[in-house]
Amino acid sequence: MALPLVLDAAQWQQTYDLLASDGSDLSAAALCLIDVRSTEAYEAGHLPGAVHANPALLSRSEPPLGGLLPKPDAINQFLTMAGVRMGDHIVVYDGGLETAAARLVWVLDAYGYEVCSWLNGGYKAWTAAQLPTTTERATAAPGTLSLSLIGDNVMSVDELLPRLEKSDLKLIDVRSAGEFIGEDIRAAFGGHIPGAHHSEWISWLDEYGCLLDDDILIERLTAMGITPEDPVLSYCQTHQRSSVTYIALRHLGFNQALALDGAWSAWGNRQDTPKQTGPA
Repeated sequence: MALPLVLDAAQWQQTYDLLASDGSDLSAAALCLIDVRSTEAYEAGHLPGAVHANPALLSRSEPPLGGLLPKPDAINQFLTMAGVRMGDHIVVYDGGLETAAARLVWVLDAYGYEVCSWLNGGYKAWTAAQLPTTTERATAAPGTLSLSLIGDNVMSVDELLPRLEKSDLKLIDVRSAGEFIGEDIRAAFGGHIPGAHHSEWISWLDEYGCLLDDDILIERLTAMGITPEDPVLSYCQTHQRSSVTYIALRHLGFNQALALDGAWSAWGNRQDTPKQTGPA
């Protein structure tokens, strides 16, 4: 079933209605709906047919670095837990104004599996639209999908360093203003990567966690001198917040969207990386 990368609540409800009219279900339609909220949130209510999977498997930590791309065994454990089969279209959601669902999309892209949709606004937008929920736990047979790393949407600190001298790569820092200017320090060093534009991730979303209108986001990117033809790397502290920006960029047709593995925790904990403080 063809579904867009950014899937609105009304579109997903239409999918439910279509399946019901055909006497079918998610599994028969090769759809896998994954809830990456906490276990407690899932048990309190979730979308019909959603399975719960542990988002902690989507990040790897090597202190002081965090938010590193998971190893194959971790992502494949996640997919097994969620019951994902080869060819399934994955639909993932979190609580809205959260990051775990977007993080899964980025990880799957890195592992070469792009048959995935992010539910726009997650559970917050779904319930705001008064769409149906359930407390009945969905069960799935262990998944059979197994992936290997491709990594063409990932850049390491060592790969980024020589690219700073070139003008083709655009950088967007989506952390808070305090983190960007170097007042809020969450690594050995504060500040931002020289040349980075600042655009806080939460400002790309409405009160429910849905992306703002495409025209608004394109206008914002254009004001930063960023076009769909540019390679664009977004980063935050551990590439959780910036994974939402990554989703937005891909949705808007930026086909060279990238993320910095480990984000500022990788950049800001090294002495040999240049840092800039103050406004851009």
